[in-house]
Amino acid sequence: MDEEFFNALYDRVIQLDSNIIRDIEMHNNGFVDTKAIIEMKEAELHKESRAFVKLHESYEEDIITKQVFLERKAVRTRQIQQLEEELQNLRKVVVDESNYPTMEQIVKRIGQFRELWSEAVTSEEKDRALKKLVERVVYNREGNRVELTVCYR
Repeated sequence: MDEEFFNALYDRVIQLDSNIIRDIEMHNNGFVDTKAIIEMKEAELHKESRAFVKLHESYEEDIITKQVFLERKAVRTRQIQQLEEELQNLRKVVVDESNYPTMEQIVKRIGQFRELWSEAVTSEEKDRALKKLVERVVYNREGNRVELTVCYR
């Protein structure tokens, strides 16, 4: 690849356009929202678990019949299982979201990238510098015009 391409790629990588900033902010907001949903679901699960214990106590104290107990137990058990599954899925989302870079991390990585790039002499060294910052570069070529989209690590 020629020097002109590398210069264009360098300019594109160090420039955080508004779309990237918006995506990062939306993702970080989603992370906070997901954590809030987890807290609500955990509280709901705790409430259902307490209700399940009270249901058993009511049956043991002959406050409710066996038939009523079994019906309510089935309902509570389904609700608890459903909440546990939802929480498990939400926790997976949080793990995935926590691996997404923050704005501060990307800015720091860009600084490191600039240092590596300024010291790079060969195309291979520039390529290694890019790999420290960039997950992948997607390009759209139309004639002599190339549009680059940078996906950061």
